[in-house]
Amino acid sequence: MNQDVVPADKTLRKKFFIFLGLSVIAGLIIVLYFNEYLEQIKQISEKNPELAFKKSMFALKVSLGLVSLLLLMTGLYSIVLARKTLRSGQYPPPGMRVIKDTRLRTGAQARRAGVFLIVLSCILILFAFFFLYWPYAFEKTLLKKKSSNEKIFMIIKKGG
Repeated sequence: MNQDVVPADKTLRKKFFIFLGLSVIAGLIIVLYFNEYLEQIKQISEKNPELAFKKSMFALKVSLGLVSLLLLMTGLYSIVLARKTLRSGQYPPPGMRVIKDTRLRTGAQARRAGVFLIVLSCILILFAFFFLYWPYAFEKTLLKKKSSNEKIFMIIKKGG
């Protein structure tokens, strides 16, 4: 029965939890900075809505760009893991270290895991590209609406 379980690597587990803790701390610092930035935009919006719009679009592009990068990295890692799984016929693939004792899957179960990882990676990569594209399309749409509204107001002011 022991040969059907890949034992956990305790040093990898320790590194993983240290990385996770540092990531959470970094995330909290970023959220605090982001909240201050949003407050500045809120104050600017009363005086200069155009500048506030540009700053808010910049914040949206940066945050979704970061999310896209993380999704893309996860998707690419999933593809690499799926290829190794499908080639070796087992999950986790030979030589892979794990953070907890993991049951070894072979044969059809390994193929299912590999296919699942490919599907997951495709979804993640599609979301990454969507999150890269969406803020630019959103900004373009808002600017079109704004320019058409300005044209309507100009026509109304001229009396035509």
